[in-house]
Amino acid sequence: MAAYADLGGLGTKQGPPVAFVWKMPNLVPLLLPWLAVLVLLALPSNRNPRAWWIWAPLIGLVLLGAGLNAAGEALSEEVFTYTVQAGSAAVFGLTVVWLLGEGLARRCRALAIALTALAFAAISLLAFLVSPGSELLGDASQLEPAVLLYLALVWITGGAVFAGALNLTGWVCRSRFSRTRSLLWLALWLLIMWIAAVGLLSCVAKLVYGEAFDWTALLVTPAILALVSFVTMLPFLILSFTNTFYRERLKHLLRLPAVAAPPPTPVPAAAVEQASR
Repeated sequence: MAAYADLGGLGTKQGPPVAFVWKMPNLVPLLLPWLAVLVLLALPSNRNPRAWWIWAPLIGLVLLGAGLNAAGEALSEEVFTYTVQAGSAAVFGLTVVWLLGEGLARRCRALAIALTALAFAAISLLAFLVSPGSELLGDASQLEPAVLLYLALVWITGGAVFAGALNLTGWVCRSRFSRTRSLLWLALWLLIMWIAAVGLLSCVAKLVYGEAFDWTALLVTPAILALVSFVTMLPFLILSFTNTFYRERLKHLLRLPAVAAPPPTPVPAAAVEQASR
């Protein structure tokens, strides 16, 4: 911590920086994303004992993020730590998407993608603002509207990437769906979507701020974001492959056509009469 304004009689502005460790006064803000998940589990569409298995990928990824975050802080890698905390916040967004998948599938494709992006952004931004990662932005309660708008746009973009990649994967796998095929296509679509998103943001930054177009960032940043996105989504996909409740939820998210049940085989009348004797 270093002074950037005149302190008067409290000390000199040019004095040495003082280390200060900020601690959250209470744990209530940290519980808000978890409470949001509990509320969604109470919805009629999620009133199934198998729905509670959503805690497995959520808790597992949060614990993994906490371990990686501690390692990043020990190595003083701020970029790595920031990426891990953003990924941990995205876990809550994916949890909400999986819990709302059935209701989102009832909408038209464009509206479903928009609602998925908004739902993902809302809970992810909430989880990020109450996490230690928001300390890099200053006091969350005193952030300027422009900063909050920028954060909202970033998370909405992330939600659109996830929703778009899921829809495109389902579109490609409509005729022949398999686990390996869906995973490979999802990884590819995530990379393509992030390249498009980062390229668009780079063009906007060039037009608004006059910044030079960084081709290295256009290639490296989407690859990193796609890898983090795929690793974050993978436990939810594994849950969907092994849990009948979330298998149907994944089909809704991919918008796969329902498989029509074959008509029952007619039983000859003679066989019925013989069985009744």
